[in-house]
Amino acid sequence: MAEPPERETPPAEPASERRLLLADDEEGIRRVLGLTLADAGYEVLTAADGEEALAIFRRERPAIVLADIRMPGRDGIELLRAIKAESPETEVILITGHGDMELAIQSLKLEATDFVTKPIQDEVLEIALKRARERLAMRRQLRDYTENLKRLVRKQAARLVERERLAAVDQAIEGFSSAFRGLAGDFEGGVRFFNDLPCFVSVHDRDLVVVSANPLYESRLGDRIGRRSWEIYPERRDDPYRCPVALTVESGQSRRSEETIEAADGTRFPALVHTVPIRNRAGEVELVLEFALDISEVTRLREQLRTTQERLAALGLMVSSVSHGVKGILTGLDAGLYLARSGLAQGRPERVAEGLEVASEMVERVRRVVLDVLSFAKERPLEARRMTVAEFAEALLGVASHKARRHGIELVAAVSPEAGEFAVDEGILLPAMLNLFDNAVDACLAAPERGPHTIRFRAAGDAREVVLEVEDDGVGMDDAVRGRLFELFFSSKGKAGTGLGLFLARQAVLRHGGGIEVRSEPGRGSTFRVRLPREPREASGAPPQTA
Repeated sequence: MAEPPERETPPAEPASERRLLLADDEEGIRRVLGLTLADAGYEVLTAADGEEALAIFRRERPAIVLADIRMPGRDGIELLRAIKAESPETEVILITGHGDMELAIQSLKLEATDFVTKPIQDEVLEIALKRARERLAMRRQLRDYTENLKRLVRKQAARLVERERLAAVDQAIEGFSSAFRGLAGDFEGGVRFFNDLPCFVSVHDRDLVVVSANPLYESRLGDRIGRRSWEIYPERRDDPYRCPVALTVESGQSRRSEETIEAADGTRFPALVHTVPIRNRAGEVELVLEFALDISEVTRLREQLRTTQERLAALGLMVSSVSHGVKGILTGLDAGLYLARSGLAQGRPERVAEGLEVASEMVERVRRVVLDVLSFAKERPLEARRMTVAEFAEALLGVASHKARRHGIELVAAVSPEAGEFAVDEGILLPAMLNLFDNAVDACLAAPERGPHTIRFRAAGDAREVVLEVEDDGVGMDDAVRGRLFELFFSSKGKAGTGLGLFLARQAVLRHGGGIEVRSEPGRGSTFRVRLPREPREASGAPPQTA
C-alpha cells in the first residue's frame, strides 16, 4: 500500500524578513519614515550615511535595505554594489529624486528590487516593500522545497538500503545455519571461529545436552560439555524444560529472554539470552545455538546514565533559575551605577553614595550566587576540624553583622559559655549559616512597615549536640511556603532568588549529621534552628544523610 504524500504547509514569514535598514542623510526623513515603517510592523534600523549603513548591514544583516541615492561619502549606488557583493539575496530599494531617474534605472541593472521617488507616497512604498517581501518569501520557499526534496530522497534511499540490509541478513543467517548443520558428528575439532566472541556461546543437541562452548563460557561457567543445558540457570532447575534451549527445541523458533546465570564460583548475574534453532536437511531442529551476554555492566551503565540525566535535568533547572536571579542583579547594578554617574555629574555626593551602596549590594548578591552554583556543581568530602562554638560564632557574626548594619537591622547574639567544642567543616557550614542570615535580612526588608527590625542569633549545646538559631521579626511564611522551603530551585523571592541557598544550607547541615527545624507565621517572623552533632557523621566514617 502506497504511503500518503506528505502534506506541506506554507512556511510562516520569519521575523528576520521584517528587519529593515533605512539609510538617509536627512534626519527628518529617517524619523518620520522610521515611525511609519515601525507602525507597519518592521524592525527599523537607521543610518545617516552610506558608511554607517554598510557597517550596520554587516553587523545586523537586515533582509531589506531602503537607501537614498544621494548621500555624502558612499552614495546609494555604491552601497547597493557593496551589499549585493556580500549578500546577493538582500532586497535593496532606492529612494530617488525626480532628477535621479538615470541613476534609478542604473540601480535596477545592479539588481535593486525597486526605487521610489521623493516625496515618498505611502502606497508606492508599500508596493515596493511588498515586492521585496514576496521575493524573500519566494527564495525561502524554494530553499524549503529543495530541502524537502533532499529529505525525501534521503528517506527513499534509506528505505532501499534497509531492504538490501534485510536481504543480506537473511542470506547471512542461512549461511550461518548451514555452517553448523554438520557439527553433531564432529565437535572435537569443531567450532573455532566463534571462540573469541565477547559473550557465552554454546551449542546444544535436541536432548538438551551441551555439545560445544567457547572459551569464555568454559572459563566463567565451568566445563559443562556433556552436561544438561539448564544447569547454568538456577531459576530453571525445578522446571528444566522451560529453559531457553528446551523452549527453542519445542517451538522450533528463535527466542530472546532475560535470565539469571550462575557462574562456576557460585556468583550470579543477569544475562540476555538468544537461542537459534539449526535444522537438518529434513527441516527438523537438530541443534540449538545459544548466545548469552552478561548485562550486569549494562545495568550499571544504565543506572549511571539515569543519574547523569537527572543531574543534567537539575543543571538545566539551575541555569534557568540562576538566569532569573542574575537578570535581577544586573538590573539593580545598572540602577546603582546610574545613581553614581548622575550624582557625579550633578555634584551630589549623597546620590553617589546611594548608588555605590546599591552596586555593593548587587556585587554581594553576585558573590552569593557564584558560591551557591559552585557548591551545587562540585561536592567535596568533609574536612572537619575541632573548634569552639564561640570561635565559629565569632567568624559567622563578623560577616553577617555587616549586611545587617547596612540595612539598619539590629543583630543581637547570645553564645552560651557552656557551648563547648565541636568538629565542623567551616568552609561548608559557614556559607550555609550565612544563607540563613541572608534570608533573615531579606525577610526583614520585605516588611518595612514593621521596622526597626532585629535579628537574634543564639548558640548553645549539651553533651551530644550543638544548637544554632537564627530568628528574625520579618515578613514570615505560611504553611505552603514553609513546606517547600528546602526544595531545589524553589524560591519565595521571585526573580530575586535562585532557589539554591536554603537547599545547599540544608545539605551542608545534613552532611554533618544534623538537621534544620523551621518555625514561622505570616507577619510574625521566622526561626531557623540548626542541630549539629559534636562529631559529624561523614567525618567519622558513617554514611552522610541526604535530602
